[in-house]
Amino acid sequence: MADTKTPETVAPGVYRVDGIGFKNALNMLLLENDDGWTLVDTGVAGSVERIKAALGALGSGPEGLKRIFLTHQHNDHTGGLKGLVEWAPHVEVGATAHEAEVISGRRGLDPPSNRFFRTMARNARPPGVPVTRVLHEGDLVSGFRVILTPGHSPGHASLLRDEDGLLFTADAFGCLPRKVRVGVIKPLCTDPKLARRSAEKLLAEDFATVVFAHGPVLRAGAKRTLREAVAGCRY
Repeated sequence: MADTKTPETVAPGVYRVDGIGFKNALNMLLLENDDGWTLVDTGVAGSVERIKAALGALGSGPEGLKRIFLTHQHNDHTGGLKGLVEWAPHVEVGATAHEAEVISGRRGLDPPSNRFFRTMARNARPPGVPVTRVLHEGDLVSGFRVILTPGHSPGHASLLRDEDGLLFTADAFGCLPRKVRVGVIKPLCTDPKLARRSAEKLLAEDFATVVFAHGPVLRAGAKRTLREAVAGCRY
């Protein structure tokens, strides 16, 4: 059985953390800084203990978690936020402007485009945790550049470390269960056509390694794989 509790080294200072007990099904990142750690996304509520364990394995505790950046509002990316803020109350919470409004509870979750999923999500609520830093296009998160990639959600963001071409797409692309798709799956996107335009935007960037929020790390042929996903996209 694959080990889903030990953080995987993706690149220097970058570790992938499994949010649930299935490898690569739900990925978060821990980014090493001179003053501690930045967590990218918080998984579901049950991911909190996994994040704590990952930080412990890297020699850190709550005092070492300095920042959380949330790529977007969906519960599988923000579900652990409340528990982590309780564990590390000093932590800075960052998100893009639109997603910050939702995550903080100042506005409701944006519904998916698919009618069935809209019905399923009608009782869902955002975490209601204040976002203390609003990020914009081109801002840096622990050496990664923020790229706005709306469509999966209105304020969705991806991250690119230009120095080595390491791209975290979040849900701008995803692989569930085996095929790489734009926006992970169309029904969960708030605006599928916009998701495709954002995917095309990412293809214009210079990257070599790709980490999805859902799916395995891509190394050899990463750009070709994403290009093929966009070419095969029917929305």
